[in-house]
Amino acid sequence: MHNNQDRTNYFKKSDTLEEVLTSINEGTKNAFTDEMAKPTQPIILIMGCPRSGSTLFLQWMASLGIFSYPSNLIARFYKNPYLGIKIQQALIEFDPLNQLGFNTDNSKSYSSQLGKTIGAVSPSEYWYFWRQFFEFGDINVLSKEKINNVNSDDFLNKIAAFERLTNKIPVMKGMIMNWHIPDLYRMYNKFLFINIEREPLYNAQSLIFSREKYFNDRNKWYSFKPPEYVHLKSRNYLEQVAGQVMYMRQAVSDGLAQIPDTNKITIQYETFCKNPQQIYALIESQLKKLGSELTNTSLNHEQFRPFNVTNKVILNEQEIVELKSLISKYNG
Repeated sequence: MHNNQDRTNYFKKSDTLEEVLTSINEGTKNAFTDEMAKPTQPIILIMGCPRSGSTLFLQWMASLGIFSYPSNLIARFYKNPYLGIKIQQALIEFDPLNQLGFNTDNSKSYSSQLGKTIGAVSPSEYWYFWRQFFEFGDINVLSKEKINNVNSDDFLNKIAAFERLTNKIPVMKGMIMNWHIPDLYRMYNKFLFINIEREPLYNAQSLIFSREKYFNDRNKWYSFKPPEYVHLKSRNYLEQVAGQVMYMRQAVSDGLAQIPDTNKITIQYETFCKNPQQIYALIESQLKKLGSELTNTSLNHEQFRPFNVTNKVILNEQEIVELKSLISKYNG
């Protein structure tokens, strides 16, 4: 793993904040929890490659107002989402007069920096929550022993807090578990996996510029590492991102092939941007198959407006030619 000092200033972790959050979470992890809560509704997990449009998709789902999701505020209490949700309700949602001054709704803002959003109620990637249950090393694949040792009851109990306290279906990113979709399905058969796919050339190109933004260095690996990383790490950055995208797409495809059709959707980023309402109808249909109805009486045309497709060639011509060739090499 790269040292925190390798990151550019915007993405460096604050040691003081990390210390405070660790102290808070250790001290409150068992406070005010509802140990009897179990999920009854579907839980939507967004899967797929980094830089495929997953943050935009989560922001859009959050903006609809009919799903619950981990906000930046709730994510500060990653060991106790029940407490985090209660605090958010007390400080923001149940403060109609905005006496505390926290009630600035950024949930309809679609800006982000490599998955990081601004605003207390804007969606969080929520990786700290996942990592307390799934102990990854340098590679994002767990041994069977580690999977079998996961406290799945506690994991599901904590996610159930979103449903229980908001009466809404939860949605969150699950890409950290791209290689373990069947394992998650065995834990709970009402997970709905939404796989976001972006045209591989632009997905890989975006990963290159993410490396520059995050590390100021194209040669440093950004985001999740597939098991094939051991072979890719000695290659140049173009081959690394081509392999990263194609191996990850294959892993998600292989995982989804092992679960029922009712529990999965594959969405093209480009299609979503052009027609969000079509994607909403698809999600609504799948949720019905899992026994849940959406309450959508408050939705309006503005919430289904198209987004700009950000696919644009930025690399030079030689890099594009090589990247296309490498994507073809790793395809399949």
